[in-house]
Amino acid sequence: MRQRHGNIANKLTNRQQISSLLLGSLAFSSIFSLSGCQGNKATQQVVPTVDAYTVKEQLFKREATYQSTLVAILEIPMSPEIDGRIIAMPMREGAYVKAGTLLYRLDQRPIEGQANAELAIAQNARVNAERYLIANFSGAVSQKESDDYRASAKASSEIFKSRKATLAYKQVRAPIDGQLGAINNKLGDYVKAGTPVTSLVDNSRLWVAMDIPAELAHEARIGQLVGLTAPGLKGRQVYGRVTFVAPALDLTTQTLMLRATFNNPDQVLRHKQRVEAKLIFGSVKELSIPENAAFLQAGQSFDYVASPKQGSVSTLKLTPIKVGVSQNNMYPIISGLKNGDKVVIGNLSSLSNGDSVKIAGER
Repeated sequence: MRQRHGNIANKLTNRQQISSLLLGSLAFSSIFSLSGCQGNKATQQVVPTVDAYTVKEQLFKREATYQSTLVAILEIPMSPEIDGRIIAMPMREGAYVKAGTLLYRLDQRPIEGQANAELAIAQNARVNAERYLIANFSGAVSQKESDDYRASAKASSEIFKSRKATLAYKQVRAPIDGQLGAINNKLGDYVKAGTPVTSLVDNSRLWVAMDIPAELAHEARIGQLVGLTAPGLKGRQVYGRVTFVAPALDLTTQTLMLRATFNNPDQVLRHKQRVEAKLIFGSVKELSIPENAAFLQAGQSFDYVASPKQGSVSTLKLTPIKVGVSQNNMYPIISGLKNGDKVVIGNLSSLSNGDSVKIAGER
């Protein structure tokens, strides 16, 4: 009896062990299946979308940039032509004046006294010349005496005119319309002839000089377009023309000097202002890409070229390129790309060589 009960107990134990093993196996299979599904999901990658630009030709200006200084075509030092003391100075520094405006006046009294004396002598000589001319007609005096008095009257008149001209030098007037510079003297100063008391500048027309290298000398010509950039222009350019080309190169620097003239009616540009001048040689068609299609790394420019892979998916290739000077937010391509290549634009820092992408839009 005990043995029968023992056998029954053993059978029950075996069945429990088998059930436990079956349940464990099912649980392990479920866990394995679940982890397998999760693993498949993890291996699925989202392909990013990008915008692309098709490399094509665009018109670029051929130009060379030079740093230079503007110079007023008319800058006149306002110096007296004779010595004298300044007794009047109605001018003001920086004022705009019209031609003929009195700037300053020297003491006229010594010259006025001499001029009045010369006038009296000239008038007396003229009266004597007239009297002797009449006397000569009547035979009272000889022809020689009459001629001597006429010569004396003429000489006296010329001396008076010269004195009057000297008197005019005492008044210094503006010879042109323009703006006055700094005043170097004050009222009461005694100034020597030729000493600049101030200067008069006409900023309405300016020129700029450029020294171009010998290899470009054969392309320089009168009438060539020059673009000017300066801080006061607030991003806009002013254009002028080459008005002078030197007949020879500088022997030491092997450069050719050009001069371009600019109209400046609003007086924004100034005499002696530092500017950037772009000499434009012409236009040429070159392959181009937008600025946001290229990035610089370790001194080398790169872009990502998208090559078709499968369906709408493309593979990126990191490509070294050489670009020229940007114009209107576009780079001219010197080397590294060919016509029709597709390059990625924007968000380049998030991409890597060999990435798969979908092109969302093209330009």
